[in-house]
Amino acid sequence: MALRRGLGLRTTVATSSGLAFSAFNYLGAVTVALFVAGDAAWLAILVAGVLTLLAAVAFGELNSLYPSAAAIRVYMKHSMNDRVALTIALTYMFTIVLVIAADAFIVGRALQFVLFPDQVLLSFPIIAALIGIAVFANLRGVKIAGRVEEVATFTTLGVTTIVALLALNAHGFRLESPVRGLFSGPHANPLAAVVAGVFLFSAFEWVTTTSEEVSSQKLIPRAMLIALALLYVATASFAMALTSWFPDHGFLRDKPYPQLLLAQKALGSAGLFAMLACTGLTAINTFNGGFLTASRFIYATAREGQLPAFFARLNRNAVPHVPVITLGVASLAVATLVYASQSWLVLVAVGAALEAMIYAVAAYCVIVLRRREPAMPRAVRMPLGYVTPVLALVIFSGLTLAAAFTDPNNPSGFSIVPLAALLLMAGLAGVYVWVGVPRVERAHAARGSE
Repeated sequence: MALRRGLGLRTTVATSSGLAFSAFNYLGAVTVALFVAGDAAWLAILVAGVLTLLAAVAFGELNSLYPSAAAIRVYMKHSMNDRVALTIALTYMFTIVLVIAADAFIVGRALQFVLFPDQVLLSFPIIAALIGIAVFANLRGVKIAGRVEEVATFTTLGVTTIVALLALNAHGFRLESPVRGLFSGPHANPLAAVVAGVFLFSAFEWVTTTSEEVSSQKLIPRAMLIALALLYVATASFAMALTSWFPDHGFLRDKPYPQLLLAQKALGSAGLFAMLACTGLTAINTFNGGFLTASRFIYATAREGQLPAFFARLNRNAVPHVPVITLGVASLAVATLVYASQSWLVLVAVGAALEAMIYAVAAYCVIVLRRREPAMPRAVRMPLGYVTPVLALVIFSGLTLAAAFTDPNNPSGFSIVPLAALLLMAGLAGVYVWVGVPRVERAHAARGSE
């Protein structure tokens, strides 16, 4: 039994942009704003988006070589030591866990702020219900899940952009230092602002895990480019509206629902409830996209014999049900931990570091595979020979280090917390790969010999 090919361009775009655009993007926009003066956040996000285009083309080239549900896992397997490749891939998976957990946290706090100011725990049943809907949609089959993703994604992107433009219009489109603010001001830090901007596009490339389910391989690179454009419009317009209405936006670092504060101040109750509904939709949007892509990655890795065999089982709808259910349970558990830690802005730096790391790895894979497999056909190629992949490798390696020491809670300083989190995740992945995988591989080989 194999995965079914039924995804079109619209669903593929929704998957790419849907996982990247979560409620956590609103806090990501705040983080960018903390490192600029005036209304220059849009420019930092633009620079980050242009850099991310390098990653999109790199993933496009790699996907044209090895279209697989295991995606980056396969690219790395052909480019480096297999144990190292699997360690990086499993560490990379934490990006989706972080995004889903953070989205759950923000949805819960948003509901608490508007509907249940004195009943914090009432948000948990709602979050559990949203996760359950996404799990059910995925278990029913990719076409149903795809429709859910389309509606949720395009609604959240559209409502966010419209609310932001209305807020800017209500403020007379008055902007202060929209360009100079990136480079001058008491807390201006262009590098940190761009690092935070990279996070706003994080996980768009996970759509490559649907390579075995798209109707044509040409759809994936197109979908990634369209998704980046949609993400830029929504996040940049929101950031501009936010800084325009809250010039002293430092206080927003303590508010995990800036989208509600903006909508309420600029548009009143109608705007508040519109953004509350939009925030709620991001839960379906993010969880659904996360389950769709991450479950296929787990399925493909188990199919290779490097995760327990039960992760590779498909239900009657050709869906890897065990990974979907496992991700659903894990998402709710991690969301609870995010509530307990209250460290939501640090997650922006951790997520940006993870993304920049994997973009650097993708560029490295392009370079190695061009040397090892020069004759293999490539439907998509990074331009200018080795110049662009080498440039991408250098840039994203630097951004990884910058993000690892970024402290959004103190724009004038730095922190080792993101680095410590990265080392912890890599350590856990490494222990499993070097200790657990050999045992799983022996069991897989024994089943094959029977």
